[in-house]
Amino acid sequence: MIRVGLIDGSLPRDWPGLEAQEWFCSPDGADLATGHAEAMAETICAHAEDVQVFNAVVFPGQLSTSLGAVCAALTWLAENPPDIVLCAFGMSRSTVELSVAVSRLQQAGSLIVGSAPARGGNAYPAAFEGVLSVQGDARCAPEDLSRLDLPHATFGACPTAFGRDDIRGASAAAAHLAGLLATSVQMAETSAVDGLEIFTRYRGRERREAAL
Repeated sequence: MIRVGLIDGSLPRDWPGLEAQEWFCSPDGADLATGHAEAMAETICAHAEDVQVFNAVVFPGQLSTSLGAVCAALTWLAENPPDIVLCAFGMSRSTVELSVAVSRLQQAGSLIVGSAPARGGNAYPAAFEGVLSVQGDARCAPEDLSRLDLPHATFGACPTAFGRDDIRGASAAAAHLAGLLATSVQMAETSAVDGLEIFTRYRGRERREAAL
């Protein structure tokens, strides 16, 4: 059983595989975040079976949050560290508190996946050392990865969420990578990160000759 921490909007209480849910914000009456969270969870589970989801709710309805809410969510997950933590969002700035919360989870053995939008400056937690940073790559099918090794993004992945053409970009790509990482954890013949190599079809920026 793979344990995945989902820091996002709220999943419905009866969502299959939902093991625990904790709120770190107050609902604001909108429902955008619920659809986003479901799309992220469904994308992960499209790649890996037997996934338990620990839902840390930081989006109150609108897709906006605060550093404080994210830090509190990371701290909650660190109490019982998941195998993988998906941060399908990016904060424009960091704090010492956020850096410490991410480092604590990493030291506990969690693999953290962070969205890294293709445009703009660094996004956190993706920009932290050791976080698996990923942006959308139009070359990639859902089962593919690209190894970009860009300053802001190590990986590229399919930019469309599973079954949701309306949810696109770095967040969807991060969910695909988290799902493939879960598959790699289940295979367990090598380190999970090294195991991503079998999904890597492209290297470098998008070019016609980049296919292996």
